[in-house]
Amino acid sequence: MASPMKLSLGPENKEVFIEILMALAHWFPDSYDEIKALIHQVKKKGIQICVDPLKSDRTRSQEKYYRKWAGEFAKFTGNTPDELHEIMLGISFGTETVQTKFGPKKRPLLRSGDQTKETFSELIDTLVRVAAEMDFIIPPPKPPSPE
Repeated sequence: MASPMKLSLGPENKEVFIEILMALAHWFPDSYDEIKALIHQVKKKGIQICVDPLKSDRTRSQEKYYRKWAGEFAKFTGNTPDELHEIMLGISFGTETVQTKFGPKKRPLLRSGDQTKETFSELIDTLVRVAAEMDFIIPPPKPPSPE
């Protein structure tokens, strides 16, 4: 993921930021009072604007589908749901082996909590594929109901 871009200008550049803030006030009228307060701060201290890409978190329906079928597949394989989840993470995103006081431990390179909708879909696809290879069929998710 791209790192945030920060724009920092002191009070000597207040005209530039006031123009930016006024444009924001035009586009986001519900935030007008907050933007107006920032304009007063710009005149005294300057301002910093941080532009950061939005993270597209996985959806609740993805989570529920994965947890349900990972739990069922775990029963089928004789694993706990947490053990199976660790296995799926490792298959999907790779693993590393670290030395611990209990000996070597294999850990997934990425955790599911850090995944976007798209990469969480890869985890679901891995679950479905691995299950099918072991003759455990996971049905496709139900389409969302129209609202």
